[in-house]
Amino acid sequence: MRHSTGELVDRFEIVDVLGQGAYAETYLARDTASGQLVVLKCPDPNLFSDPAIFQRYAREAEIARSIDHPGVQRAIDGAGDRSAPYLVLEYVHGGDLRHEMRTTVERHGNVPLETALDWGRQLADALQYLHARGVVHRDLKPDNVLVDEGGRLKVGDFGTALLEGARRLTWKHLSDGVGTPDYMSPEQIQGERGDERSDVYAWGIMMYEFLAGVVPYRGDNWMATMAGHLTKDPPPISKARRDVPKPLEAVVLRAMRRYPEHRYQSVADLNADLNHLDDVDVSTFDLSPEPPMGGFAAADSARRIWIVAGIVAGIFVGVVTLIIGLSVLL
Repeated sequence: MRHSTGELVDRFEIVDVLGQGAYAETYLARDTASGQLVVLKCPDPNLFSDPAIFQRYAREAEIARSIDHPGVQRAIDGAGDRSAPYLVLEYVHGGDLRHEMRTTVERHGNVPLETALDWGRQLADALQYLHARGVVHRDLKPDNVLVDEGGRLKVGDFGTALLEGARRLTWKHLSDGVGTPDYMSPEQIQGERGDERSDVYAWGIMMYEFLAGVVPYRGDNWMATMAGHLTKDPPPISKARRDVPKPLEAVVLRAMRRYPEHRYQSVADLNADLNHLDDVDVSTFDLSPEPPMGGFAAADSARRIWIVAGIVAGIFVGVVTLIIGLSVLL
């Protein structure tokens, strides 16, 4: 970490180190002018030699400064010149949603249905606000959602977000196929940029986890998890928990459909059902199994792997046979 406790960064005194991400370090700091606690997000200056990462930082700064919603972490602009590029963000007194989930489960045995619905509606409201302003988060997960002391959720970390109209960026350390395997949409896994429907998918995965207690696709490694998103259908939530109403389960599973065109096409549509579950007609939802994404391409790839493996095995057997033959002759 580049800064330590007690150090001054311009007018901000470092209070604590919060963590390190793909391209930035975060610190809890005190504004010495106002006494206010804030979060400093400081990109690694060594990465600015790549113009794309500087543009990504500039994009995150533009997004953070353009949004004002109770469900989104705010940016706070510090006055005066800065010694280096960094973001000054609202400090949320509390942990992240991952910690809140664990605490809730320890207390109740699961996430109560009313709590899961409250969290889902808060997240959907925040996403609808962001999407209306051309912002797609692309890495929605419990770790990127803060929880204040009053239980209000605040979506944060826009380091991989898309801004409508922004040009495509390429950075060797962080491609446009970004996300976290457990919550990553199938189209992002396949290298596409993603759109609003990718956030809808991540919302669905999070709701599934709230209700079922686990994410739907798990594996021994990240590749197995990503393959699950592309090839498997999620187990019904009702198998893990019987108190989940059918309309709510249907809404969540529709948000999680593998192919983007089969999901809710906007968070506004999702919100309409989520806020009027009594009016949801489950019989109109197509939740039938979907074909694996990739189709014949995946089969061809697997076939090529087996062919190469067969060739390598054949060569190995041939070499061993030759060595044994020479040994006998000699």
